[in-house]
Amino acid sequence: MEILGLVDVPLNLLLAVAAAVLLYIYGTWNFNYFKNLGIHGPAPYPLVGNTPSFDFFYKFKEWNRQYGNVYGIFMGRKPALVISDLDILKEVFVKSFNTFRNRMKVPLVTFPLNLSVFFLDDSDWKRVRGIITPSFSGGKLRKMAAAINDCATTLTSNFYKALTKKEGVIMKDYFGAYTMDVITRTAFGIKVDSQNDFNNPFVANAKVILSRSNARGLLPIVAGICPPIGWFVSKLGLGVFRKKAITFFQTTVSEMIKQRQNDTKEHREQRVDFLQLMVDAEVETDRYENGQISAKHTVKRLSTDEIVGQGIIFFIAGYDTTASTLTFASHSLAMNPDVQEKAYNEIKEMLGNEEPNYDNIGKLKYLDNVITETLRLYPPATALHRRASENIQIKGLNITEGQTVFIPAFAMQRDPQLFKDPESFKPERHDEKSNPLSFLAFGYGPRICIGMRLALVEVKIALVHVLRTVKFERMPDTQEVLTFTTGNLLQTEKDIRLKLSARC
Repeated sequence: MEILGLVDVPLNLLLAVAAAVLLYIYGTWNFNYFKNLGIHGPAPYPLVGNTPSFDFFYKFKEWNRQYGNVYGIFMGRKPALVISDLDILKEVFVKSFNTFRNRMKVPLVTFPLNLSVFFLDDSDWKRVRGIITPSFSGGKLRKMAAAINDCATTLTSNFYKALTKKEGVIMKDYFGAYTMDVITRTAFGIKVDSQNDFNNPFVANAKVILSRSNARGLLPIVAGICPPIGWFVSKLGLGVFRKKAITFFQTTVSEMIKQRQNDTKEHREQRVDFLQLMVDAEVETDRYENGQISAKHTVKRLSTDEIVGQGIIFFIAGYDTTASTLTFASHSLAMNPDVQEKAYNEIKEMLGNEEPNYDNIGKLKYLDNVITETLRLYPPATALHRRASENIQIKGLNITEGQTVFIPAFAMQRDPQLFKDPESFKPERHDEKSNPLSFLAFGYGPRICIGMRLALVEVKIALVHVLRTVKFERMPDTQEVLTFTTGNLLQTEKDIRLKLSARC
């Protein structure tokens, strides 16, 4: 084809150029959205915006320094806000919770994990959350303490056996096996003995789910840019999480449910675990007419698929987050031996040789500070998110229906404006009152982490047992300042390996 009678350009090339121009326009047409509102933010790239993969959360700390407490980013072509302003966050988490009751929509979360309380919206979330909340009551946690102590005793014994290892100990291996044993005991009433087999299928499959390849990180972005591709990928059974590992937990939990449903009434009543509470949520009740029983009426509150979904998320979340907290705590204690000795002396003074339980660990104020400081520096999730269900204005900031709000917890908890000398490990800082919204390791408001109380009990009981027996010490190559992989779950680039010595 001739252009202006001068140049003969192949038609295919012209079509390719035209397609590229149209694609560029499609991929950038709304990138003036925040500029028109007077909101700053990093420059987006065509089509992918500021999220070339789904592991962009690590950039929030740098962006916070550059753009302040409120700025805009683009998830693909969709505008989203990143907010650290505590007054706005109080509205988001609490005062206007009904507007921000849902989390960000995560594409390609496969069945039945998409039925878990983490991913559910609106009335479904409220119903399921209400059913499973009693699992974490004080009464239930008191009854779980014996099983947790049993697991912590095994953990301590294994650490003691590892005293002779000159190469040190990879802490996540030991703590990960401990948390998996606690989950299976307290939530499902079974013993899997992960602590004597680090390659146990439960641990191995949990690790597989939590490991994300670059290709899988791109899937949600591609699905957001081109929904038909997302639909096609989901039909193939592919998703953000590896199908084989999800199937393992799905099969395991389904078999447990069948067993519980065949249990005698007496046997059911003896169980106090998470799974039994969910199975009992489908109950048969009497239907009354004119004061007389007319029929049996089955009230279904949780479907079998929903029970499986909760079981899977409990395995995944309960395994990694608590194991990571214990791993980071051990590193912090090794790097701060004075803190470690103070925590040990408090245990000796307040508990003596008494077995830790739900009530007496409340005496350990300094240990509580150690755990809080660990979670401040190393929150399991680097960022939180909420999605607006309607248009709303907060402090002059307009947030539109469907827009995602990110809360950069990791960046906020290391912000010098919120915490003095934020990079230092100082448990004493938590003796002073601070704005509760500056600490978001478990989230905040009605959608706060449902397993928070169990996790804290689990961590405290483990540390009481372990610190009575061994000391954590740094190795010659132990990183003083930890470096992390890119992603929303906080994971170190190198395994944390420490030396163990006997406490005389």
